[in-house]
Amino acid sequence: MSERLEVSETVPPSADAADAADTATSPPVPLRRNADFIRLWVSAGVSRLGTSLTMAAFPLLVLWHTGSAAATGLVTFAAALPGFLVQLPSGALVDRLDRRKLMIGCDVVGVLVVSSVAATEVAGRFWLPHLMAAAFLLASVTIVYQLSERATVRHVVSPGQLPAALSQNEARGAAIGLLGQPGGSALFTLARWLPFAANALAALVALVLLLFIRRRFTAEQAPGPREPLRAEVTAGVRWLWQRRFLRTMVGIFAGSNLVFQVLLLSVMVIVHDGGHSPAIVGLVVGAGGVGGVLGALCASWWLRRASLYRTVVTGFAVWTVLVPLSVLARSPLVLIGTLAGISFVASLFNVAGGIYQMRVTPDELQGRVNGATGALSSAASAIGALGGGWLLDRAGLTATGVGVGVIVLLLTVTAAVSPVARSEGRERQTADTPVT
Repeated sequence: MSERLEVSETVPPSADAADAADTATSPPVPLRRNADFIRLWVSAGVSRLGTSLTMAAFPLLVLWHTGSAAATGLVTFAAALPGFLVQLPSGALVDRLDRRKLMIGCDVVGVLVVSSVAATEVAGRFWLPHLMAAAFLLASVTIVYQLSERATVRHVVSPGQLPAALSQNEARGAAIGLLGQPGGSALFTLARWLPFAANALAALVALVLLLFIRRRFTAEQAPGPREPLRAEVTAGVRWLWQRRFLRTMVGIFAGSNLVFQVLLLSVMVIVHDGGHSPAIVGLVVGAGGVGGVLGALCASWWLRRASLYRTVVTGFAVWTVLVPLSVLARSPLVLIGTLAGISFVASLFNVAGGIYQMRVTPDELQGRVNGATGALSSAASAIGALGGGWLLDRAGLTATGVGVGVIVLLLTVTAAVSPVARSEGRERQTADTPVT
């Protein structure tokens, strides 16, 4: 078994030929001076921050209107469902259409959706089906946007800079978690329509930044007719299924998404039932953002010393202690500490898995493979939202804490003893074989 995460320094065969030639003839521009990477990084960050404000506000809006964990779980389920229904076709669209236009279109649709929620809240109207539809639509365009950005990164940096670029993206995502949940909660406390208006403004700023990126977002397409969309989607799923190690890791990470969704619902219920302000939810989840930022910053150091397999086993062992403790806790201070530790581990997972997947996936399959992995993870999140809300209402926090503790323990044991999970070295040697 490999003792560290190997990262190839060669240009993938399917990468844009012009970029490959530029890389071969001149040293790459440092990321801090790469204007196109910075524009993409900031644009996607602003867009995701706006979405994060809104996604933090959706469940708070329902819980503070209805007091029902089940109703809150429904709107969270609606936000998670596109990950299962939309990911796969979105991945194929990202691989066949102009990614710049897709990202701009997503920003436009997002503005319209969040503006409708802000308007109805200003008018003093609350209708759960409208919020569920808005959450579904916003999550759908967010998926397309994020898949497009993820597939674009390799076109604005050199191959050897991918680990650093992805680490910066992960740190950005953790920072957004640090700012988004507390920001959304604080804006919600000031005025319930304010997070949605802020999202609309953020989407407009992101759109302008996208227009100034000079590089291509997509490799040159081969001439001739394209396969039907269904066939292209199937090709991405088949490619992932043929990589035993990768599909096993995706399945284990999907299980963690289910647990994390129940955990976030539990945090909101603990704060609500304890009579605290919605701002406390933001403070607790913001602490998770701090842990996530630290995890992203430590990822490069850690991955020079540990394989993806060792990262997963160690991380889940830590989660086995922290996750049930978070659900069983009643003190905001305990929640702050445990959620920070859980998010630290999650960032290590995201960077390690993202580097491995991006390196072994051909460019023409990036969107579809990311869509396939995202679909499975999002399906688990949707189940966690729906089942977690029901369990919290019916069984209470203690039984829910025991249940998620058992799930994390099973995931830890599976990762540790599975022969497939331990086969990372052999999997890497065959990762670039073509789909048959």
